[in-house]
Amino acid sequence: MKRFLILLAVLAVAGYGVYYTFTSKSYELSREAEKLYNEGKYREAYRLADEALNLNKLNRKAIALRPKLRRIVEGEDMLNEAKTLYEDGVNLGLEGKVDEAKLKLSRAYKIATDIPGLSPSKPEAKELMKKINRDTELIIERGPEVQYREAMKYVGGGDLTRAYEALGNIDQQNEKIQRKRSELAYQIGMQRYESVISGMGNKGIAQDGIYWFSAVQQFDENYADAQYKISELKKLK
Repeated sequence: MKRFLILLAVLAVAGYGVYYTFTSKSYELSREAEKLYNEGKYREAYRLADEALNLNKLNRKAIALRPKLRRIVEGEDMLNEAKTLYEDGVNLGLEGKVDEAKLKLSRAYKIATDIPGLSPSKPEAKELMKKINRDTELIIERGPEVQYREAMKYVGGGDLTRAYEALGNIDQQNEKIQRKRSELAYQIGMQRYESVISGMGNKGIAQDGIYWFSAVQQFDENYADAQYKISELKKLK
């Protein structure tokens, strides 16, 4: 019995020693975390506060400090993500990729909105939201013109078909775009027509020419000629 009591005492002392060691280390970490917090080194402070709580769940200093640090760190992470999406969205807008740009900007706005009001990042997030609203309107307004210029690059490279398709992919089909598409359809139709007339084209080319001439719009000055050439190509089919 005496030996058993001695063993219990030894275990108790050892257990207290372990507890004291971990508790002492926990409070040491929480004091360091508080110091870093006051210096504005929030991420390192957050890591140390977590370590302190892992060693001692009852460390009051760490318990009080961790929520404040969490708001700061998570707010910064969300703000950085929103900024990255915003920059990506603006770049896509400059390339004329309006739908993709709007999606990126919408996600950026949602993340900025979700940053908690008590987060120190919230004021900057509100300013970012204003920029997103402004730039989204600009991208929607200028998008078709940017896409038009991109399509014209294909014309410069001699790829009229790809230019026609690129113009067709523009969401806002204004008069300028429609007239250019009709002009390109006529030009592509003429390429097919001349190929057939010269004897180099086959029935498939003739059918293709009919397709393109059919895409020439009534407001186009070449509409009547396109209709005439359709009838000519039909005779050659």
